Amino acid sequence: MSISEKPGTELDETSGTPLKALWEEGFAAVRRDHEKGVDGLEVAQRMAAAMDAVVLEACEGLRREMAVGAFALVALGGYGRREMGPKSDVDLLFLFRKEKDKVPEFIRGVLHPLWDLGFDIGHSSRTLREAGKMAREDIESCTAMMDGRLLAGDSALFDEFQEHLYKRVSKSVAAKLYRGRQRRRRGRASVQLLEPDLKESPGGLRELHALDWALKGQSRQSEVASLRRHYLDDEDIAILERGCKFLWRVRHEIHFTGSRRQDVLRHEMQPQIAHRLGYEDRGIELGVERFMQDYYLHARAIYHLVDLAFERLMHKPRHPLRSIWVAMGVVASNGEIVLQQGERYFAAEPLRLLSIFHLAQRKNLRLSEQTQRLIRAALHLIDDELRCATEARDIFMRILKRKNRAASTLRSMHDLGVLGSYLPEFGALTCLVQYDIYHIYTVDEHTLVALENLEGLVAADRQSPLKRVYEQFARRELLNLGVLLHDIGKSKRQDHINYGTGMARILLERLGLPEADRHFVLFLVEHHQDLVILSQRRDLDDYKMIAEFASLFSSMEQLEALYLLSYADLSAVAREAWTEWEGALLWELYHKTSQQLESGMKTLEDKQGARNLLDEHLQHIAPTWPALKVVAFQEHVEQLPPRYLVAYGRDQIAAHLELIRRRGDGIVEVDFAVHQDHTEVVVCSRDQRQLLAKICGVLAVQDINILRADVHTRDDRVALDIFQVVDVDGSALLPEWKKERVTQRLEQIISGHMAMDDLFAGYSTQWDRRKKNCQARAPEVNFENQVSDRYTVIDTEVQDDVGLLYKITHALGELELDIHMAIINTVANRAMDAFYVVDSQGEKILNYEILEQIRDHLQKVLAE
Repeated sequence: MSISEKPGTELDETSGTPLKALWEEGFAAVRRDHEKGVDGLEVAQRMAAAMDAVVLEACEGLRREMAVGAFALVALGGYGRREMGPKSDVDLLFLFRKEKDKVPEFIRGVLHPLWDLGFDIGHSSRTLREAGKMAREDIESCTAMMDGRLLAGDSALFDEFQEHLYKRVSKSVAAKLYRGRQRRRRGRASVQLLEPDLKESPGGLRELHALDWALKGQSRQSEVASLRRHYLDDEDIAILERGCKFLWRVRHEIHFTGSRRQDVLRHEMQPQIAHRLGYEDRGIELGVERFMQDYYLHARAIYHLVDLAFERLMHKPRHPLRSIWVAMGVVASNGEIVLQQGERYFAAEPLRLLSIFHLAQRKNLRLSEQTQRLIRAALHLIDDELRCATEARDIFMRILKRKNRAASTLRSMHDLGVLGSYLPEFGALTCLVQYDIYHIYTVDEHTLVALENLEGLVAADRQSPLKRVYEQFARRELLNLGVLLHDIGKSKRQDHINYGTGMARILLERLGLPEADRHFVLFLVEHHQDLVILSQRRDLDDYKMIAEFASLFSSMEQLEALYLLSYADLSAVAREAWTEWEGALLWELYHKTSQQLESGMKTLEDKQGARNLLDEHLQHIAPTWPALKVVAFQEHVEQLPPRYLVAYGRDQIAAHLELIRRRGDGIVEVDFAVHQDHTEVVVCSRDQRQLLAKICGVLAVQDINILRADVHTRDDRVALDIFQVVDVDGSALLPEWKKERVTQRLEQIISGHMAMDDLFAGYSTQWDRRKKNCQARAPEVNFENQVSDRYTVIDTEVQDDVGLLYKITHALGELELDIHMAIINTVANRAMDAFYVVDSQGEKILNYEILEQIRDHLQKVLAE
């Protein structure tokens, strides 16, 4: 449909004053209705009626002034359906019988007053022939005209238009809409996303529009209410109507409170919308979480019912299809399971509510629409007796054990209500919301996506360590059960690991699993965060930590399962949560822990172990290196802590020595080495106060993200600070100009020729523009003195900000703390960093009062 842009004119306060008053009066009345709690669909209809009054006034006034032949003014799209929000556009069709009947002056005369009032008007002028041609060629124009409604003019012409339209509308409209849904499903579009689009997301208003267009196209008639009843029962239609009213109410609230048209329910606006719609906090239960859960429940119901109607519409056989016997009372027809006994099939044996899914999984069949309907109707048959039945447990475990389609089968069971009925602890997670920007899915959807990601490792293109471990893992039923249960404690909304472990213990006892299997799954639930947290927030070269972590495991199988669960969990949290960097860290911790389990490798961070490793290096290089260089190697290593030897190999240490030689008596020398998932930046300089903070500041102003910082200072005050970084877009490769700028700025800052305040001044405006708009949480600062023998670990969690690492390292420098390592982890809007520090005397900080002073100072700085 050709749409003209609204002219860029400002609202003329004098022109169109009667129309302006008419609109303002109608708009205010509709807004009052919304604030009184009138249902959303009714408000949408009243908004359309208010618009009708304005459009008709503009039209009828002109018709009295100029001669206009046979024409019809038709409302299209949402306006035609009488569904409008406060900021919806207005789509008009000026319909004429023939080209010679068109009156451009009349069209402009209607449109200009509406444009002057600020309306977003889309319009087209067509003859009957042109409208029919457009309907055949363009599906968007076709569906907009299918919603057409006569506003003014010749009703006979409008009736002829509809008759012509529906004669020319191909029944392929329904097929095209159906294929679009199938493509979106294959793309794994989810109803339960963090920031849904009320109109376009799965389960949104467009679902209902698409169904109505398909029904109209298939039947070639415009009356929708009666058409829906051919494919959905009264209860289903009532559920759709409640969902539609809810979505419209939310959409109105967004439009009324926003300064511009917005249909995406953005994360930062959700608390305000929830409050205005009457959702208040109840203790630890946030009103915004209950509001979003209601949204997802409505959207999920809309999605599945529209899906059901489409299936009935598209797969209605014109002649009987050949059926193949599959099992007693079950046949396969057109790739779908059909139940010959109807509702008696489940009533005779409730266990079949589980076995039917296993049958579909084994035979690679879909569940027919009839079978799905019968399953939903029979959910009440899943009672405590069935939940405790050994036969039911065995069927369920067989579903979990299969190498393929376990995830899709569990999703189908969840969609039809069977999974939540059989495992009520999982059912409590349905559409459960965690209000943070970190989790983009509801808890149940997160779990199902985790299972899908895990199963997807088999189809991965390259042979990754994860894929190898997964393909060789034998007890997939226990692994999948661990993934399925890992977050069940979140239904309690606090301390989910402890609650979840207790809930899982009861559930596993009810299932009657063997004791060893119960312990295996419980271990996964209890420790499902450990591998991720340690890999991202602890020194992976600290073999004391590795040894203590390895002591948790009683077998390699436990470690392998936890490694796979950690991947599944992390990859299903947020799009940016799983990167090659996170994968490398997880693999490194898994690999070192497996070595510890298999060979009981020695802790190398003791002086004798370091001495032995140094001797090994010296023996290797002595035959080929000049004597002076060998001595320099030995002296260099002996001036650094033992962990330096553990963290870096001979070639890296040699490269560090070369960097120190190049610096000589200069101010700073910088080296850049590109690795697969990051660039390593090595800075060599003379140690000085706040050196780490200065380097972090220079990297920040160049939009370089620090993943890890390893700080080493020799006894002769030569500082060797090593950073693992990526560019602002996540790329491992830094542009050459950035490398040059980093070196240049470091020389200026370290030499004292430029102050940090001057460096930051040019970037403050740019940084302010990029600050993320989301609810801030109070900074968290915690201490860990058990994980390392030599260092106090300071854990910080705070809203991410540009230059944050500079602020933290500068604040620690003000407290005269020496940072030996910084491990950086940022997901969504939260920065979760760990700093390995000692005091000015080189000792751990054990005094409680001093620790509290550090906490108070950091929280004050981070809150600014």
